[in-house]
Parts: sequence; C-alpha cells; structure tokens
Amino acid sequence: RDMLEKLRWELKNLFHRQRYDIAACKYHAFNCAVTAWHVTDWLWQDISSSPELKTKVEEKIKMQEKTKNSRNEHEKFLFFQHYVRDNCPALRLCYQIATGSKHCVFQRKAADPTISAVISDGEGYDYGNPIIVEGDTHHMADKVFYEALSWFEAFLRDGNIFPEEPFVPMGDQ
Repeated sequence: RDMLEKLRWELKNLFHRQRYDIAACKYHAFNCAVTAWHVTDWLWQDISSSPELKTKVEEKIKMQEKTKNSRNEHEKFLFFQHYVRDNCPALRLCYQIATGSKHCVFQRKAADPTISAVISDGEGYDYGNPIIVEGDTHHMADKVFYEALSWFEAFLRDGNIFPEEPFVPMGDQ
C-alpha cells in the first residue's frame, strides 16, 4: 500500500517538473512506470500474508483451480500479474516499459515490440511530455500512470481488500 503512495509521489514529481528538463522528465516517467508495475509485487506480498485475504483475492480474480490449489506461490503470483495486465491496459503498458528497461531488451514471449516510450519534441504544451507509443497509438504517459493508480485503488476498494483501512484518496496536491 505504501507503493501506491510512492506512485502518487512519482506522479506529482512528473507533473511538477520543468518542461525544458528532458532528463528529469525521462527519469520521472521511468520511475512512474516501474513503481506502477511493481505495486503488483508488494500488493501480492500484502495479500499473501493473510490466508483469508488471499482466498478473497483468488476468488475475485477467478484464479484457476489448478493454480489456486497449487503450493507453488510463484505460480499464483504470476497468475495475479497476468490478471492485472489483462484487466488494466495502462498496467500492461507499465509492465512492458518497466520490464523491458530493466533487462535492456525485453526478450520474453510476452514482449510487445510495438510498445516504446519517447519524449515529445512538439511545440508549446506538447514539448517535453513523455509519450508511450503502442503501434500507431500515442498515449500521454501521465494519463497512463494515473489510470494505473486508479485501477489499483478501485481493485482494493471494490474488492474490499483492506477493509480496516478506509480508502481516502490523497488527490492532487
């Protein structure tokens, strides 16, 4: 859950950077993508710490019986990540950027060579904005990262995942 706060913090840094500082833009956008994707690691760890919570999440994501009954925790974690990518296009993009950049070149079968990240060289407001390119489609990176954050918040809230912690959005400060 602290990683969601970190993602909010990263988004704030991306939003408040100086447009002419292209290096800061690249680093903040990269940090947002990596943090957004790695929320899955930390969230699964939180979920796995409680058998009741884990059962609730497994039912919510309709985990396959063979995976649900498996003693292999890594297999369950991978199913959870697959579920996240399938249900949130923004997090699928974050996954590609975070994992591809971590390994210099994304070499697994799931790699999508049509996804890349660039900095806009447009004029005016368009100058210096991070863009995620998916084939012929250009996504404003900050919008992708906000969608990722919103998806996680909705997943936790709608699934009543951590009912002892009421959802109170921090908002844009």
